[in-house]
Amino acid sequence: MRMGRRNLLKMGMYGTVAHWLPAGFGSLQGASGQYGHAEDAESPAAVASELLDIMEAHGVHEHPKLGRYYSGYGPSLFTWETYLDNILLLHVGDTTLGKSALKIYLDNEEPNGFIGRHWPGTIPLTGQDKVWHIYESEEHAQPFLFQVALLLSRANGGDVSWIDDEMYEKLKKYLEHWDKAWKRDDSGMCVWASAPHSGEDNQFDRAGVWRSYFCAGADLNSFLYLDYLAAEQIARAKGRRSDATAFAAAAHRIREAVLRLLWNDEDGFFYDRDVRTGKQIKVKSVAGFFPLWAGIPTQEQAKRMVHEHLMNPKEFWCAHPVPSYAINERNYTQHHVPPRLIDTYYALDEGHSNWLGGTWGHSNYFITHGLQRYGFDSEAKLLAEKSYEVSAPDKRVREWFNAETGAGDGGVGIYAGAEILMRFSWAEISAKFQPALIEDISQPISGDGVRAAMGLKRSFQIQQ
Repeated sequence: MRMGRRNLLKMGMYGTVAHWLPAGFGSLQGASGQYGHAEDAESPAAVASELLDIMEAHGVHEHPKLGRYYSGYGPSLFTWETYLDNILLLHVGDTTLGKSALKIYLDNEEPNGFIGRHWPGTIPLTGQDKVWHIYESEEHAQPFLFQVALLLSRANGGDVSWIDDEMYEKLKKYLEHWDKAWKRDDSGMCVWASAPHSGEDNQFDRAGVWRSYFCAGADLNSFLYLDYLAAEQIARAKGRRSDATAFAAAAHRIREAVLRLLWNDEDGFFYDRDVRTGKQIKVKSVAGFFPLWAGIPTQEQAKRMVHEHLMNPKEFWCAHPVPSYAINERNYTQHHVPPRLIDTYYALDEGHSNWLGGTWGHSNYFITHGLQRYGFDSEAKLLAEKSYEVSAPDKRVREWFNAETGAGDGGVGIYAGAEILMRFSWAEISAKFQPALIEDISQPISGDGVRAAMGLKRSFQIQQ
């Protein structure tokens, strides 16, 4: 019997899961204030080593044509998960598996450039998973694929030879498909098909149920901005100068549109835009912080976002931050219940993954590095520590957490990048690792500093 992502979330299980060490956060700091002062059973080194064991045992899958690839969601691939997986793999010493995952996406590209955001693997879907996939297969891959290509190229000494001409043209066509097919007005911004398309599954009031197509998301257009910048770097390295110029211009237009149409100067926050009305969607979601990750706001805008909203205990700075909705949002909750009179196939059934208030590794990761980018070093360090504090005591790798109690609410055994990076982000801050900066391919990126901060002494190995 196939166990799909949504079924496992409801059941709270996902196959065989290694035990998690009940290390209290306070015990991880020595007298000098540095982490990993002792290599005992509760040290970050032991934590990282055990995570590596889990990744090696359960995260590697085999594609019949393209070989081995990594996923923390069983054989499935989800676009932003693949990007975060590759950051995690970089830290544990693997820079090859991500190439296969990227090739799998491109292998599924349609002639017009469309790629489904969820590749379910080679096992046929059944039951409810088959129904969900009807909608998922209509939603274009989230804009991270050029960023994956850039990350892997920088991690391999600037080598772009593995991106052959066919791969490059497919990447270009996938990004152009966003521009050609996912704009619904003259704003210059693209829209999500739905809240599930964004990855923030049940944020229906900001992005709609499946087949909605109205939300020009602050998250989506921030990701697009970075993907165009990454595409520019790949194009230059491949000698495609006209493409590089076009990609840079597209990135500039997106940034200008986000600043002009999504920033609310009265509230000091980025809201999504409803293309049906041309008005901002006044919902304070973690998506409003994602422009920080992309480097879109001005310094003054960033300061307002951090001081007025992120660190505000009436909005986002709760016991176990960052909640996916502000605490004072009308639909804020720690347990998802589908809206009345809407088919649960569209609105997701009760107890499904909760982006209406739960604390998620994805958003904590993006926000932590957005803070780092803008020089909010103490806030970045604090949030990274909070991420560790909420995740490490649980003996299982959880997908999300209760922002009020810290309890692990998400399904267990989902050993994807976002979930595990909750335990690594403090080491990234310590090592000054900044993955979101789109730099020249010749500028190397390495996980060595993070691995040293964690005290991890061995690298990822594919089990035979």
